Amino acid sequence: MFNSAVLESISDINLLYEMLQAEFSLDGWDAMVHIADKLHHSINAFYEEDQLRQAKGQPRIDTKRLKRSVAFYFGYSMVAKGIALQKMGDYSAARDCIEKYSELGWISGLDDEGKEDVTHLRMIANANTYVLNLLEGNMETLPEYVQFIHNAEEEELLPGIITILESALKHNCNVDWALKEFEPNLDALDGEYETEANIRYYIDHLYLMSLYHFTNGNIYNALNISLKGLRMSDKLKDDTGYKKINALFVSFSVHATKEQLNEYNVLNKTILERVLKDEKGIRYDGSSIVSVR
Repeated sequence: MFNSAVLESISDINLLYEMLQAEFSLDGWDAMVHIADKLHHSINAFYEEDQLRQAKGQPRIDTKRLKRSVAFYFGYSMVAKGIALQKMGDYSAARDCIEKYSELGWISGLDDEGKEDVTHLRMIANANTYVLNLLEGNMETLPEYVQFIHNAEEEELLPGIITILESALKHNCNVDWALKEFEPNLDALDGEYETEANIRYYIDHLYLMSLYHFTNGNIYNALNISLKGLRMSDKLKDDTGYKKINALFVSFSVHATKEQLNEYNVLNKTILERVLKDEKGIRYDGSSIVSVR
């Protein structure tokens, strides 16, 4: 549970970055705004103190305290805040965040890593501008955004698909042609992700894809995608995603085939058996819970 009083006591820049990632995985949008502001304030204080020391001819702050460049933390704080504000529907404030990380070349003393981060953040700013345009209903920019995803780094694929699906659902548009463009890329994804952020993107794209198909009446496909989402969110230990997709499947389970219901039941039995392994004195025998000595 987010605690603003505890946040005020934290000054470790690396820890604040990790907290942002954790809140993103939990859809903690309000908490992300507060943590992002704290991170931005902290990296700004770090940078200003370092600049002041240099001006006075004093030894610089040990940058080894940071795992990434100063530019990265400046940018990431505003990227995270912008995403949270976007998720909460405050598109104007999200655009203000984009402006703050679209050009960070003003930061003094950047090494090669820092310069690469500035370039990467400029690309993210461009991508997130497309995102806001689409979410605001400017669907005529979709072909341009599809081309942008094709030309961008691989990490933009899932956020891009999520944006396309969110905008389609929000504005009741058919985007089958755009999804078809990336079908081979999506089919090649295996769900082997290491970071919480990438897991969140992977599971969310399955959730939204299922929701999109439900909305367009493709119930059979939607249920199959939901089942895949349940399998993968269980495998990747994404409880947030599992809850959302499970609610979706159960709500439409009346339309499920016998095979789909069987797959759903087998999955839940497997989960129950795994959970009860840690419970003393009881066991699941496949149809009921029994006491054991």
